[in-house]
Order: sequence, then C-alpha cells, then structure tokens
Amino acid sequence: MVHLVHNLLQQHSPINLFQFVINPNSFGQTVENIFYLSFNFRDARARLEIDDFGMPILFAVEETLTEEESLMENSHCIIAITMSDWEVFLSFGVSTDVVGIEMDT
Repeated sequence: MVHLVHNLLQQHSPINLFQFVINPNSFGQTVENIFYLSFNFRDARARLEIDDFGMPILFAVEETLTEEESLMENSHCIIAITMSDWEVFLSFGVSTDVVGIEMDT
C-alpha cells in the first residue's frame, strides 16, 4: 500500500492533500490513507507545502537523495484528524479520494 500511495502521488502531483486522502464514504479509510502517506514523508518521497491560499499541497519527490540528503529532508509529519474534522472536510465538497478511486479499479 505504501508503494501504491507513492505511485498515485507521482501520477497526481501536485495535489491538494485533502483531495488525495479524504474518502467521503469512510472515515476509517481516510485514516488509513493518511497512515500510508506518512511513510512517504518518512522516506522523503513526499513533500508538503502550503500554497498562496493556505491549502496543503502534496508533491512527489522524484529525485533520488543521498543518505545525507535524505536525513536532512526527512522530517516527521503528524496529521491529526477526528471524525468531526472529516465531516467538516466533506461539507467543503470533498467528493472523492484519489487513493480510493485507484484501489477500486
């Protein structure tokens, strides 16, 4: 799953974090999507930036990093989400998640 999430991120990068991970039909699946994405942050294969509108944008890290660069790039990304947060995201019109679409096909 971690590699699938990385491959999907490569295909859809850059993409809004919420569009990538929020599953409108399942809070549990949303949490799993975030969990698998976290390994890509840990391995310096994903990067998160805030755009001009304050939205979190995901980028796939394409270049191969040396071990030293990887340690410098590697930082923890903690994303907390509650069921109430998830419901708020749904009210903003998140209607599908990239990870879920690809897993269903």
